[in-house]
Amino acid sequence: MLCIVTVLIASLSSAVLATAAPSVLGESVSPCVIVISAALLLQIASIGWLIYKIGRRHRAEIQSRSAIAELTHMNRRAAAGQLSASLTHEVIQPLTGMVAGASAALRWLRADKPNVEKAEAALEAIAAAGHHACDIVASVRAMFKNEAPQKVPTDINQTIRMVLSIVAVELQEHGVELQTQFHEHLPTVQGDQVLLQQVVLNLIMNGIEAMQSVSPRVLKVQTDQPKRGIVRVSIEDTGTGIDPSNLDQIFKPLFTTKATGMGMGLSICRSIIESHGGQIWVSPAVNRGSIFQFELPINTA
Repeated sequence: MLCIVTVLIASLSSAVLATAAPSVLGESVSPCVIVISAALLLQIASIGWLIYKIGRRHRAEIQSRSAIAELTHMNRRAAAGQLSASLTHEVIQPLTGMVAGASAALRWLRADKPNVEKAEAALEAIAAAGHHACDIVASVRAMFKNEAPQKVPTDINQTIRMVLSIVAVELQEHGVELQTQFHEHLPTVQGDQVLLQQVVLNLIMNGIEAMQSVSPRVLKVQTDQPKRGIVRVSIEDTGTGIDPSNLDQIFKPLFTTKATGMGMGLSICRSIIESHGGQIWVSPAVNRGSIFQFELPINTA
């Protein structure tokens, strides 16, 4: 572009010199011709400068688009990585339950006096965990298809009982005493049952893991209605508790205090609860451990 401007100016300069040449030969040149030539030179220089600026702006736009495309690509890769971590975290829990249940069933069947009743219970838990894993994959598939979550009137007590049936073997394997206190006349909430099950499952599994190095191990699960229009779920463990300095970060993505953790579970819980119009928080237990609680608005439809 700069070359074009140079050529234009050189051409006009030659024209001006040609106009002025008669004066060198002794012939007079009209002042009007000189003024017009100078004006043309300035005009062409201005046009050339504008062409140069336009070209420079065009190159800048191309570079900007390239940078934006690169950032978009990086963001997509980051989102894909986060989604992969999320999916891995969510599916690994029912799969772990299935493995534990299968091991327990085999052990009870191979005993000198096979305990068919316990083996049958373990197999039922495996089936429930398998269905739950399928539901999780279906939820992710629906998300990719931009389908809205299927929010229907949901019995939160029944939702929790379904999760407890899935983790029954895990609780027994880790020597955890389960204490439940359900408010039997709770109104329903408008929610996606699969997603709410995943929240409860995450919180229960976190409680089990928090109690691995302590004794006694007690997990308390409660539901109640603290005020009109609100349903509350409380899951308390007697584990090691949470460092007070981490309370503000515990629900942030990729934050974890576990050596092998991915920092996705509690972040997913918060996203699900907030998408249902609720809130979730954690506080220290009275004696030892932590209390995770979340509230949901009741179904008003």
